[in-house]
Amino acid sequence: MVDFINEVEEELRKDDYNRLLKKYGPAIGAVLFLIVAGTGFLEFRKSSGEKKAQAVSAIYTAADKQLDAGDQDAAVMAFSKLGQTGPEGYAGLALMRAAAIRQDQGDTTAAVEFFDQAADKFTTARHKQLAQLKAAYLLADQGAYSDVIGRLGPLAESEAPYEFLARELLGFAHSEAGNESSAREQFAYLTSVPGVPATVKQRAEQSMALMNSKTGLLAPASIVPAATTADDTPETDTTNED
Repeated sequence: MVDFINEVEEELRKDDYNRLLKKYGPAIGAVLFLIVAGTGFLEFRKSSGEKKAQAVSAIYTAADKQLDAGDQDAAVMAFSKLGQTGPEGYAGLALMRAAAIRQDQGDTTAAVEFFDQAADKFTTARHKQLAQLKAAYLLADQGAYSDVIGRLGPLAESEAPYEFLARELLGFAHSEAGNESSAREQFAYLTSVPGVPATVKQRAEQSMALMNSKTGLLAPASIVPAATTADDTPETDTTNED
């Protein structure tokens, strides 16, 4: 009797399992398929990404070898192409290399263009603003002070990655452009706030001292009244009127 009951219970469990399987089997199968497919897709992306990174690295290395061989123009072309087609990090770095080559060649216009392109490729503020700052330095060397001033605003904001260097260059550009008050504002800031690197603070102090000395040299001589002499003293009428 006990064996019969056990057999009946086993059959009932099988019937419940079959009903559940018929009801939820397709959904379970779909979930399992998505898990397997998702895992396969992630593995494919990982493998594809690794292969792409290896290909990009090979192109970058080849451009480096062209530069070492003295073929600067070919290297610039390779870095420039990689800057347009490569992933963000490699693209920005490649354009920075192209800019540095043109800078060494004395082609400031092309160098600034490459630095600007690199800044557009980077998404990290530190990398983006480094490219922008390098472009501003080149423009300052060319005397394009209004352009420099227009570019440096965001770079000189508080807590910006290169705030102090940007403020120093901004003060220099204002000074050279004849805006002494704005130049003094930047240099005074660099000499007074904490955290400014010692070399930057020292240069700011020197710039302030130089501006003060120029102001002293250009200031008009003060007008001092001539000393009164006895001959200049008006005569006093001592005649008594009776």
